Amino acid sequence: MHAETSPAKRSFRVDEFAARNSISRSQVYIEMKEGRLNARKVGSATLITIEDESAWLASLPQTKLHAGNQAA
Repeated sequence: MHAETSPAKRSFRVDEFAARNSISRSQVYIEMKEGRLNARKVGSATLITIEDESAWLASLPQTKLHAGNQAA
C-alpha cells in the first residue's frame, strides 16, 4: 500500500495569506489596491498564488539597523 501525499498548496485565500504573513486582512487588501500584491479571482474567491506571495515578500523593503540600536 502506498501512502498518498497531497501536493503542496499553491494558492491561498485572503485570510490564509494574512495569517501566513502576520498581517491583517485589511493590509492584504491595501497591498492589492496599491498594486504591490497580485491576486486572482475564481468565482467569489480571491486567491493569492505562492509565486505572487514570494514576489511580494521579495519586494518588501529591508529593515536597516540604526547605529544607536545595535546589539553589543
